[in-house]
Amino acid sequence: MTKDAAIQSFFESFDLPAYPATSVPTSGDGEPVFPYITYTAPTDSNMERMIVNASVWYRSESLVELNAKVRAISQYVDAGRVIECEDGGIIVRKGSPFAQPMGDDADNMIKRKILSFEFLYATVY
Repeated sequence: MTKDAAIQSFFESFDLPAYPATSVPTSGDGEPVFPYITYTAPTDSNMERMIVNASVWYRSESLVELNAKVRAISQYVDAGRVIECEDGGIIVRKGSPFAQPMGDDADNMIKRKILSFEFLYATVY
């Protein structure tokens, strides 16, 4: 699996659709279908160490579901994760701060948490 595919697979493992931040599909009314995850992962030739940001998006009156999902992601990463990919693996660690709330000025029903990860690429020799 390529590094990009491995990163996509990691974010899809949280039982929500996951998309690169610039590729969120919309429904017939032009709005995204909630909940979902977006992420930005720089891609370069060596990818030795990357800071990866992801956003978890919900549309709700409360933060209950969003906070539960972020807690689950945090616990998953705390358990120690390595994403297998071509020529090695990507070690996943939480960045600091790990989760930050972000509002939406246009729609107070949209709830979002920005997550920070550190991905370390390890080559298998």
